[in-house]
Amino acid sequence: MEREEAADILMQEDRYSYVDMISLLRMGADILHAGDDGIIIRARDGLVSAAVLGSRSSIEERLDAAWPLICVHDRELRDHIVEKHGYTNREGCWSFSWRGSSIGSTGHDIHPLTEDYLGTITAVYAIDSEDSIRQLLRKGWIYGLFMEGTLAGFAGFHSEGSMGLLHIFEGYRRHGYGQIMEEHVISMALSEGRIPYCHVFFSNAASIRLQERIGMERGAKPIWWVWRDGE
Repeated sequence: MEREEAADILMQEDRYSYVDMISLLRMGADILHAGDDGIIIRARDGLVSAAVLGSRSSIEERLDAAWPLICVHDRELRDHIVEKHGYTNREGCWSFSWRGSSIGSTGHDIHPLTEDYLGTITAVYAIDSEDSIRQLLRKGWIYGLFMEGTLAGFAGFHSEGSMGLLHIFEGYRRHGYGQIMEEHVISMALSEGRIPYCHVFFSNAASIRLQERIGMERGAKPIWWVWRDGE
């Protein structure tokens, strides 16, 4: 099965729930399996993502316990991976994506950050590793908002292409800068021909409200990230 065919199947199934897999396929992810039972793909950074479209047991049999990180679009499959293969999981996420072809300019001083800001970012953002943050900075995938020359916040893309890393420093909060930063990142994704999307943990009520305020569409099906301890 070709990438576009697999992406079309996921689009027809639920474009908002599978937006991450659709995006990865368009970015050149490898298809490890595609059939009536489901689709499994692997991104360039090694991330494996799985969707169950038919027989869950068939997809379970195709999983490789050596994969360090898997994005699972099915609760029962997530439970199977955690219980049988010893993966770890924090909590589920909702997928949000922008369906428009454009978004208004913010008009603020926002530009890509350099490696000079590595320590500043890692001091307040611990979800991604220092090496991962360094690679994102080298790619120009983390943007800083500057107010009178001072860094007020940042946001960008994770290695697989999802939006995130949003942080507004104390003293600049409650001014709408979080929305401004996310709208800028949406604009950057659109300018590069990519789908603007993000994953938000169930418990992150503030981020969920932000996505709704911006007008992001939420997928009906949640996703779960599972990984090996120490990975």
